Amino acid sequence: MSTWKRKIQYWGIACLILSLLSSGCSMLTPAKKPEVGPTGDPISAKPNPPFAERFWSPPEELYDLEATAGVIFDGLRTEQWPQVEKGLSTLQTTWLETRLLIGEKKGAKEADEALQKLSASVTEKRAPEVYENLNRFMGSISEIGKSYKLSPLSDIIAVGNAVRNVSFYVEDRNWSKAASKAKELDDTWGQVKPSMEKVGILNEITKTHVSIKQIKDAVNAENKGAFEDQAANINESMGRIREFYRGK
Repeated sequence: MSTWKRKIQYWGIACLILSLLSSGCSMLTPAKKPEVGPTGDPISAKPNPPFAERFWSPPEELYDLEATAGVIFDGLRTEQWPQVEKGLSTLQTTWLETRLLIGEKKGAKEADEALQKLSASVTEKRAPEVYENLNRFMGSISEIGKSYKLSPLSDIIAVGNAVRNVSFYVEDRNWSKAASKAKELDDTWGQVKPSMEKVGILNEITKTHVSIKQIKDAVNAENKGAFEDQAANINESMGRIREFYRGK
């Protein structure tokens, strides 16, 4: 092959490589977000937090919210409305302080809305709605807790909500509903227990595990006294677990 033909061949190969490289770069570049779609503006997705931030410890106030939820529920269960109102005031103050620390994490907006509904239902003393809105608020706090990947905060709150669910229907003596909620509590505990297992708190984990199993038996036997005994044990153990992880 003559020299000039080889040069033309090499030039063609070089152009092909440049073209492929240019095409590859464009494929690796993220597509520009459209300004408008068929029904209007596209969803403005919140960016993920910086990688390191995902492993920070949650603010201690988020643990305090779970403790205060217990105070409110206890007042609701025993029909002590002054206790419910005082607990709500503490919950609102703590949430305002916490809101400044967490910003716009996923679940924060939902917590705002749930707290407004909780306040209204407490003012009107509508017990079933207080219960529902309290659990809805704490469910949002659990969602916020998921942002902190190395903390069991979200799981601790999930167990708290599940225990309150059982207790509410036991207090109402709706045993079929209580049995359903007891099974949900057992399932939830089975899922989240590994996240809490750490040297220094294993004894309380074991106690909680035993009490949750016995709660199922007490509810199935429609034995309110036995349920209350085991619920008291869970209160102590979960309180210790919460305090163990608070600030870690």
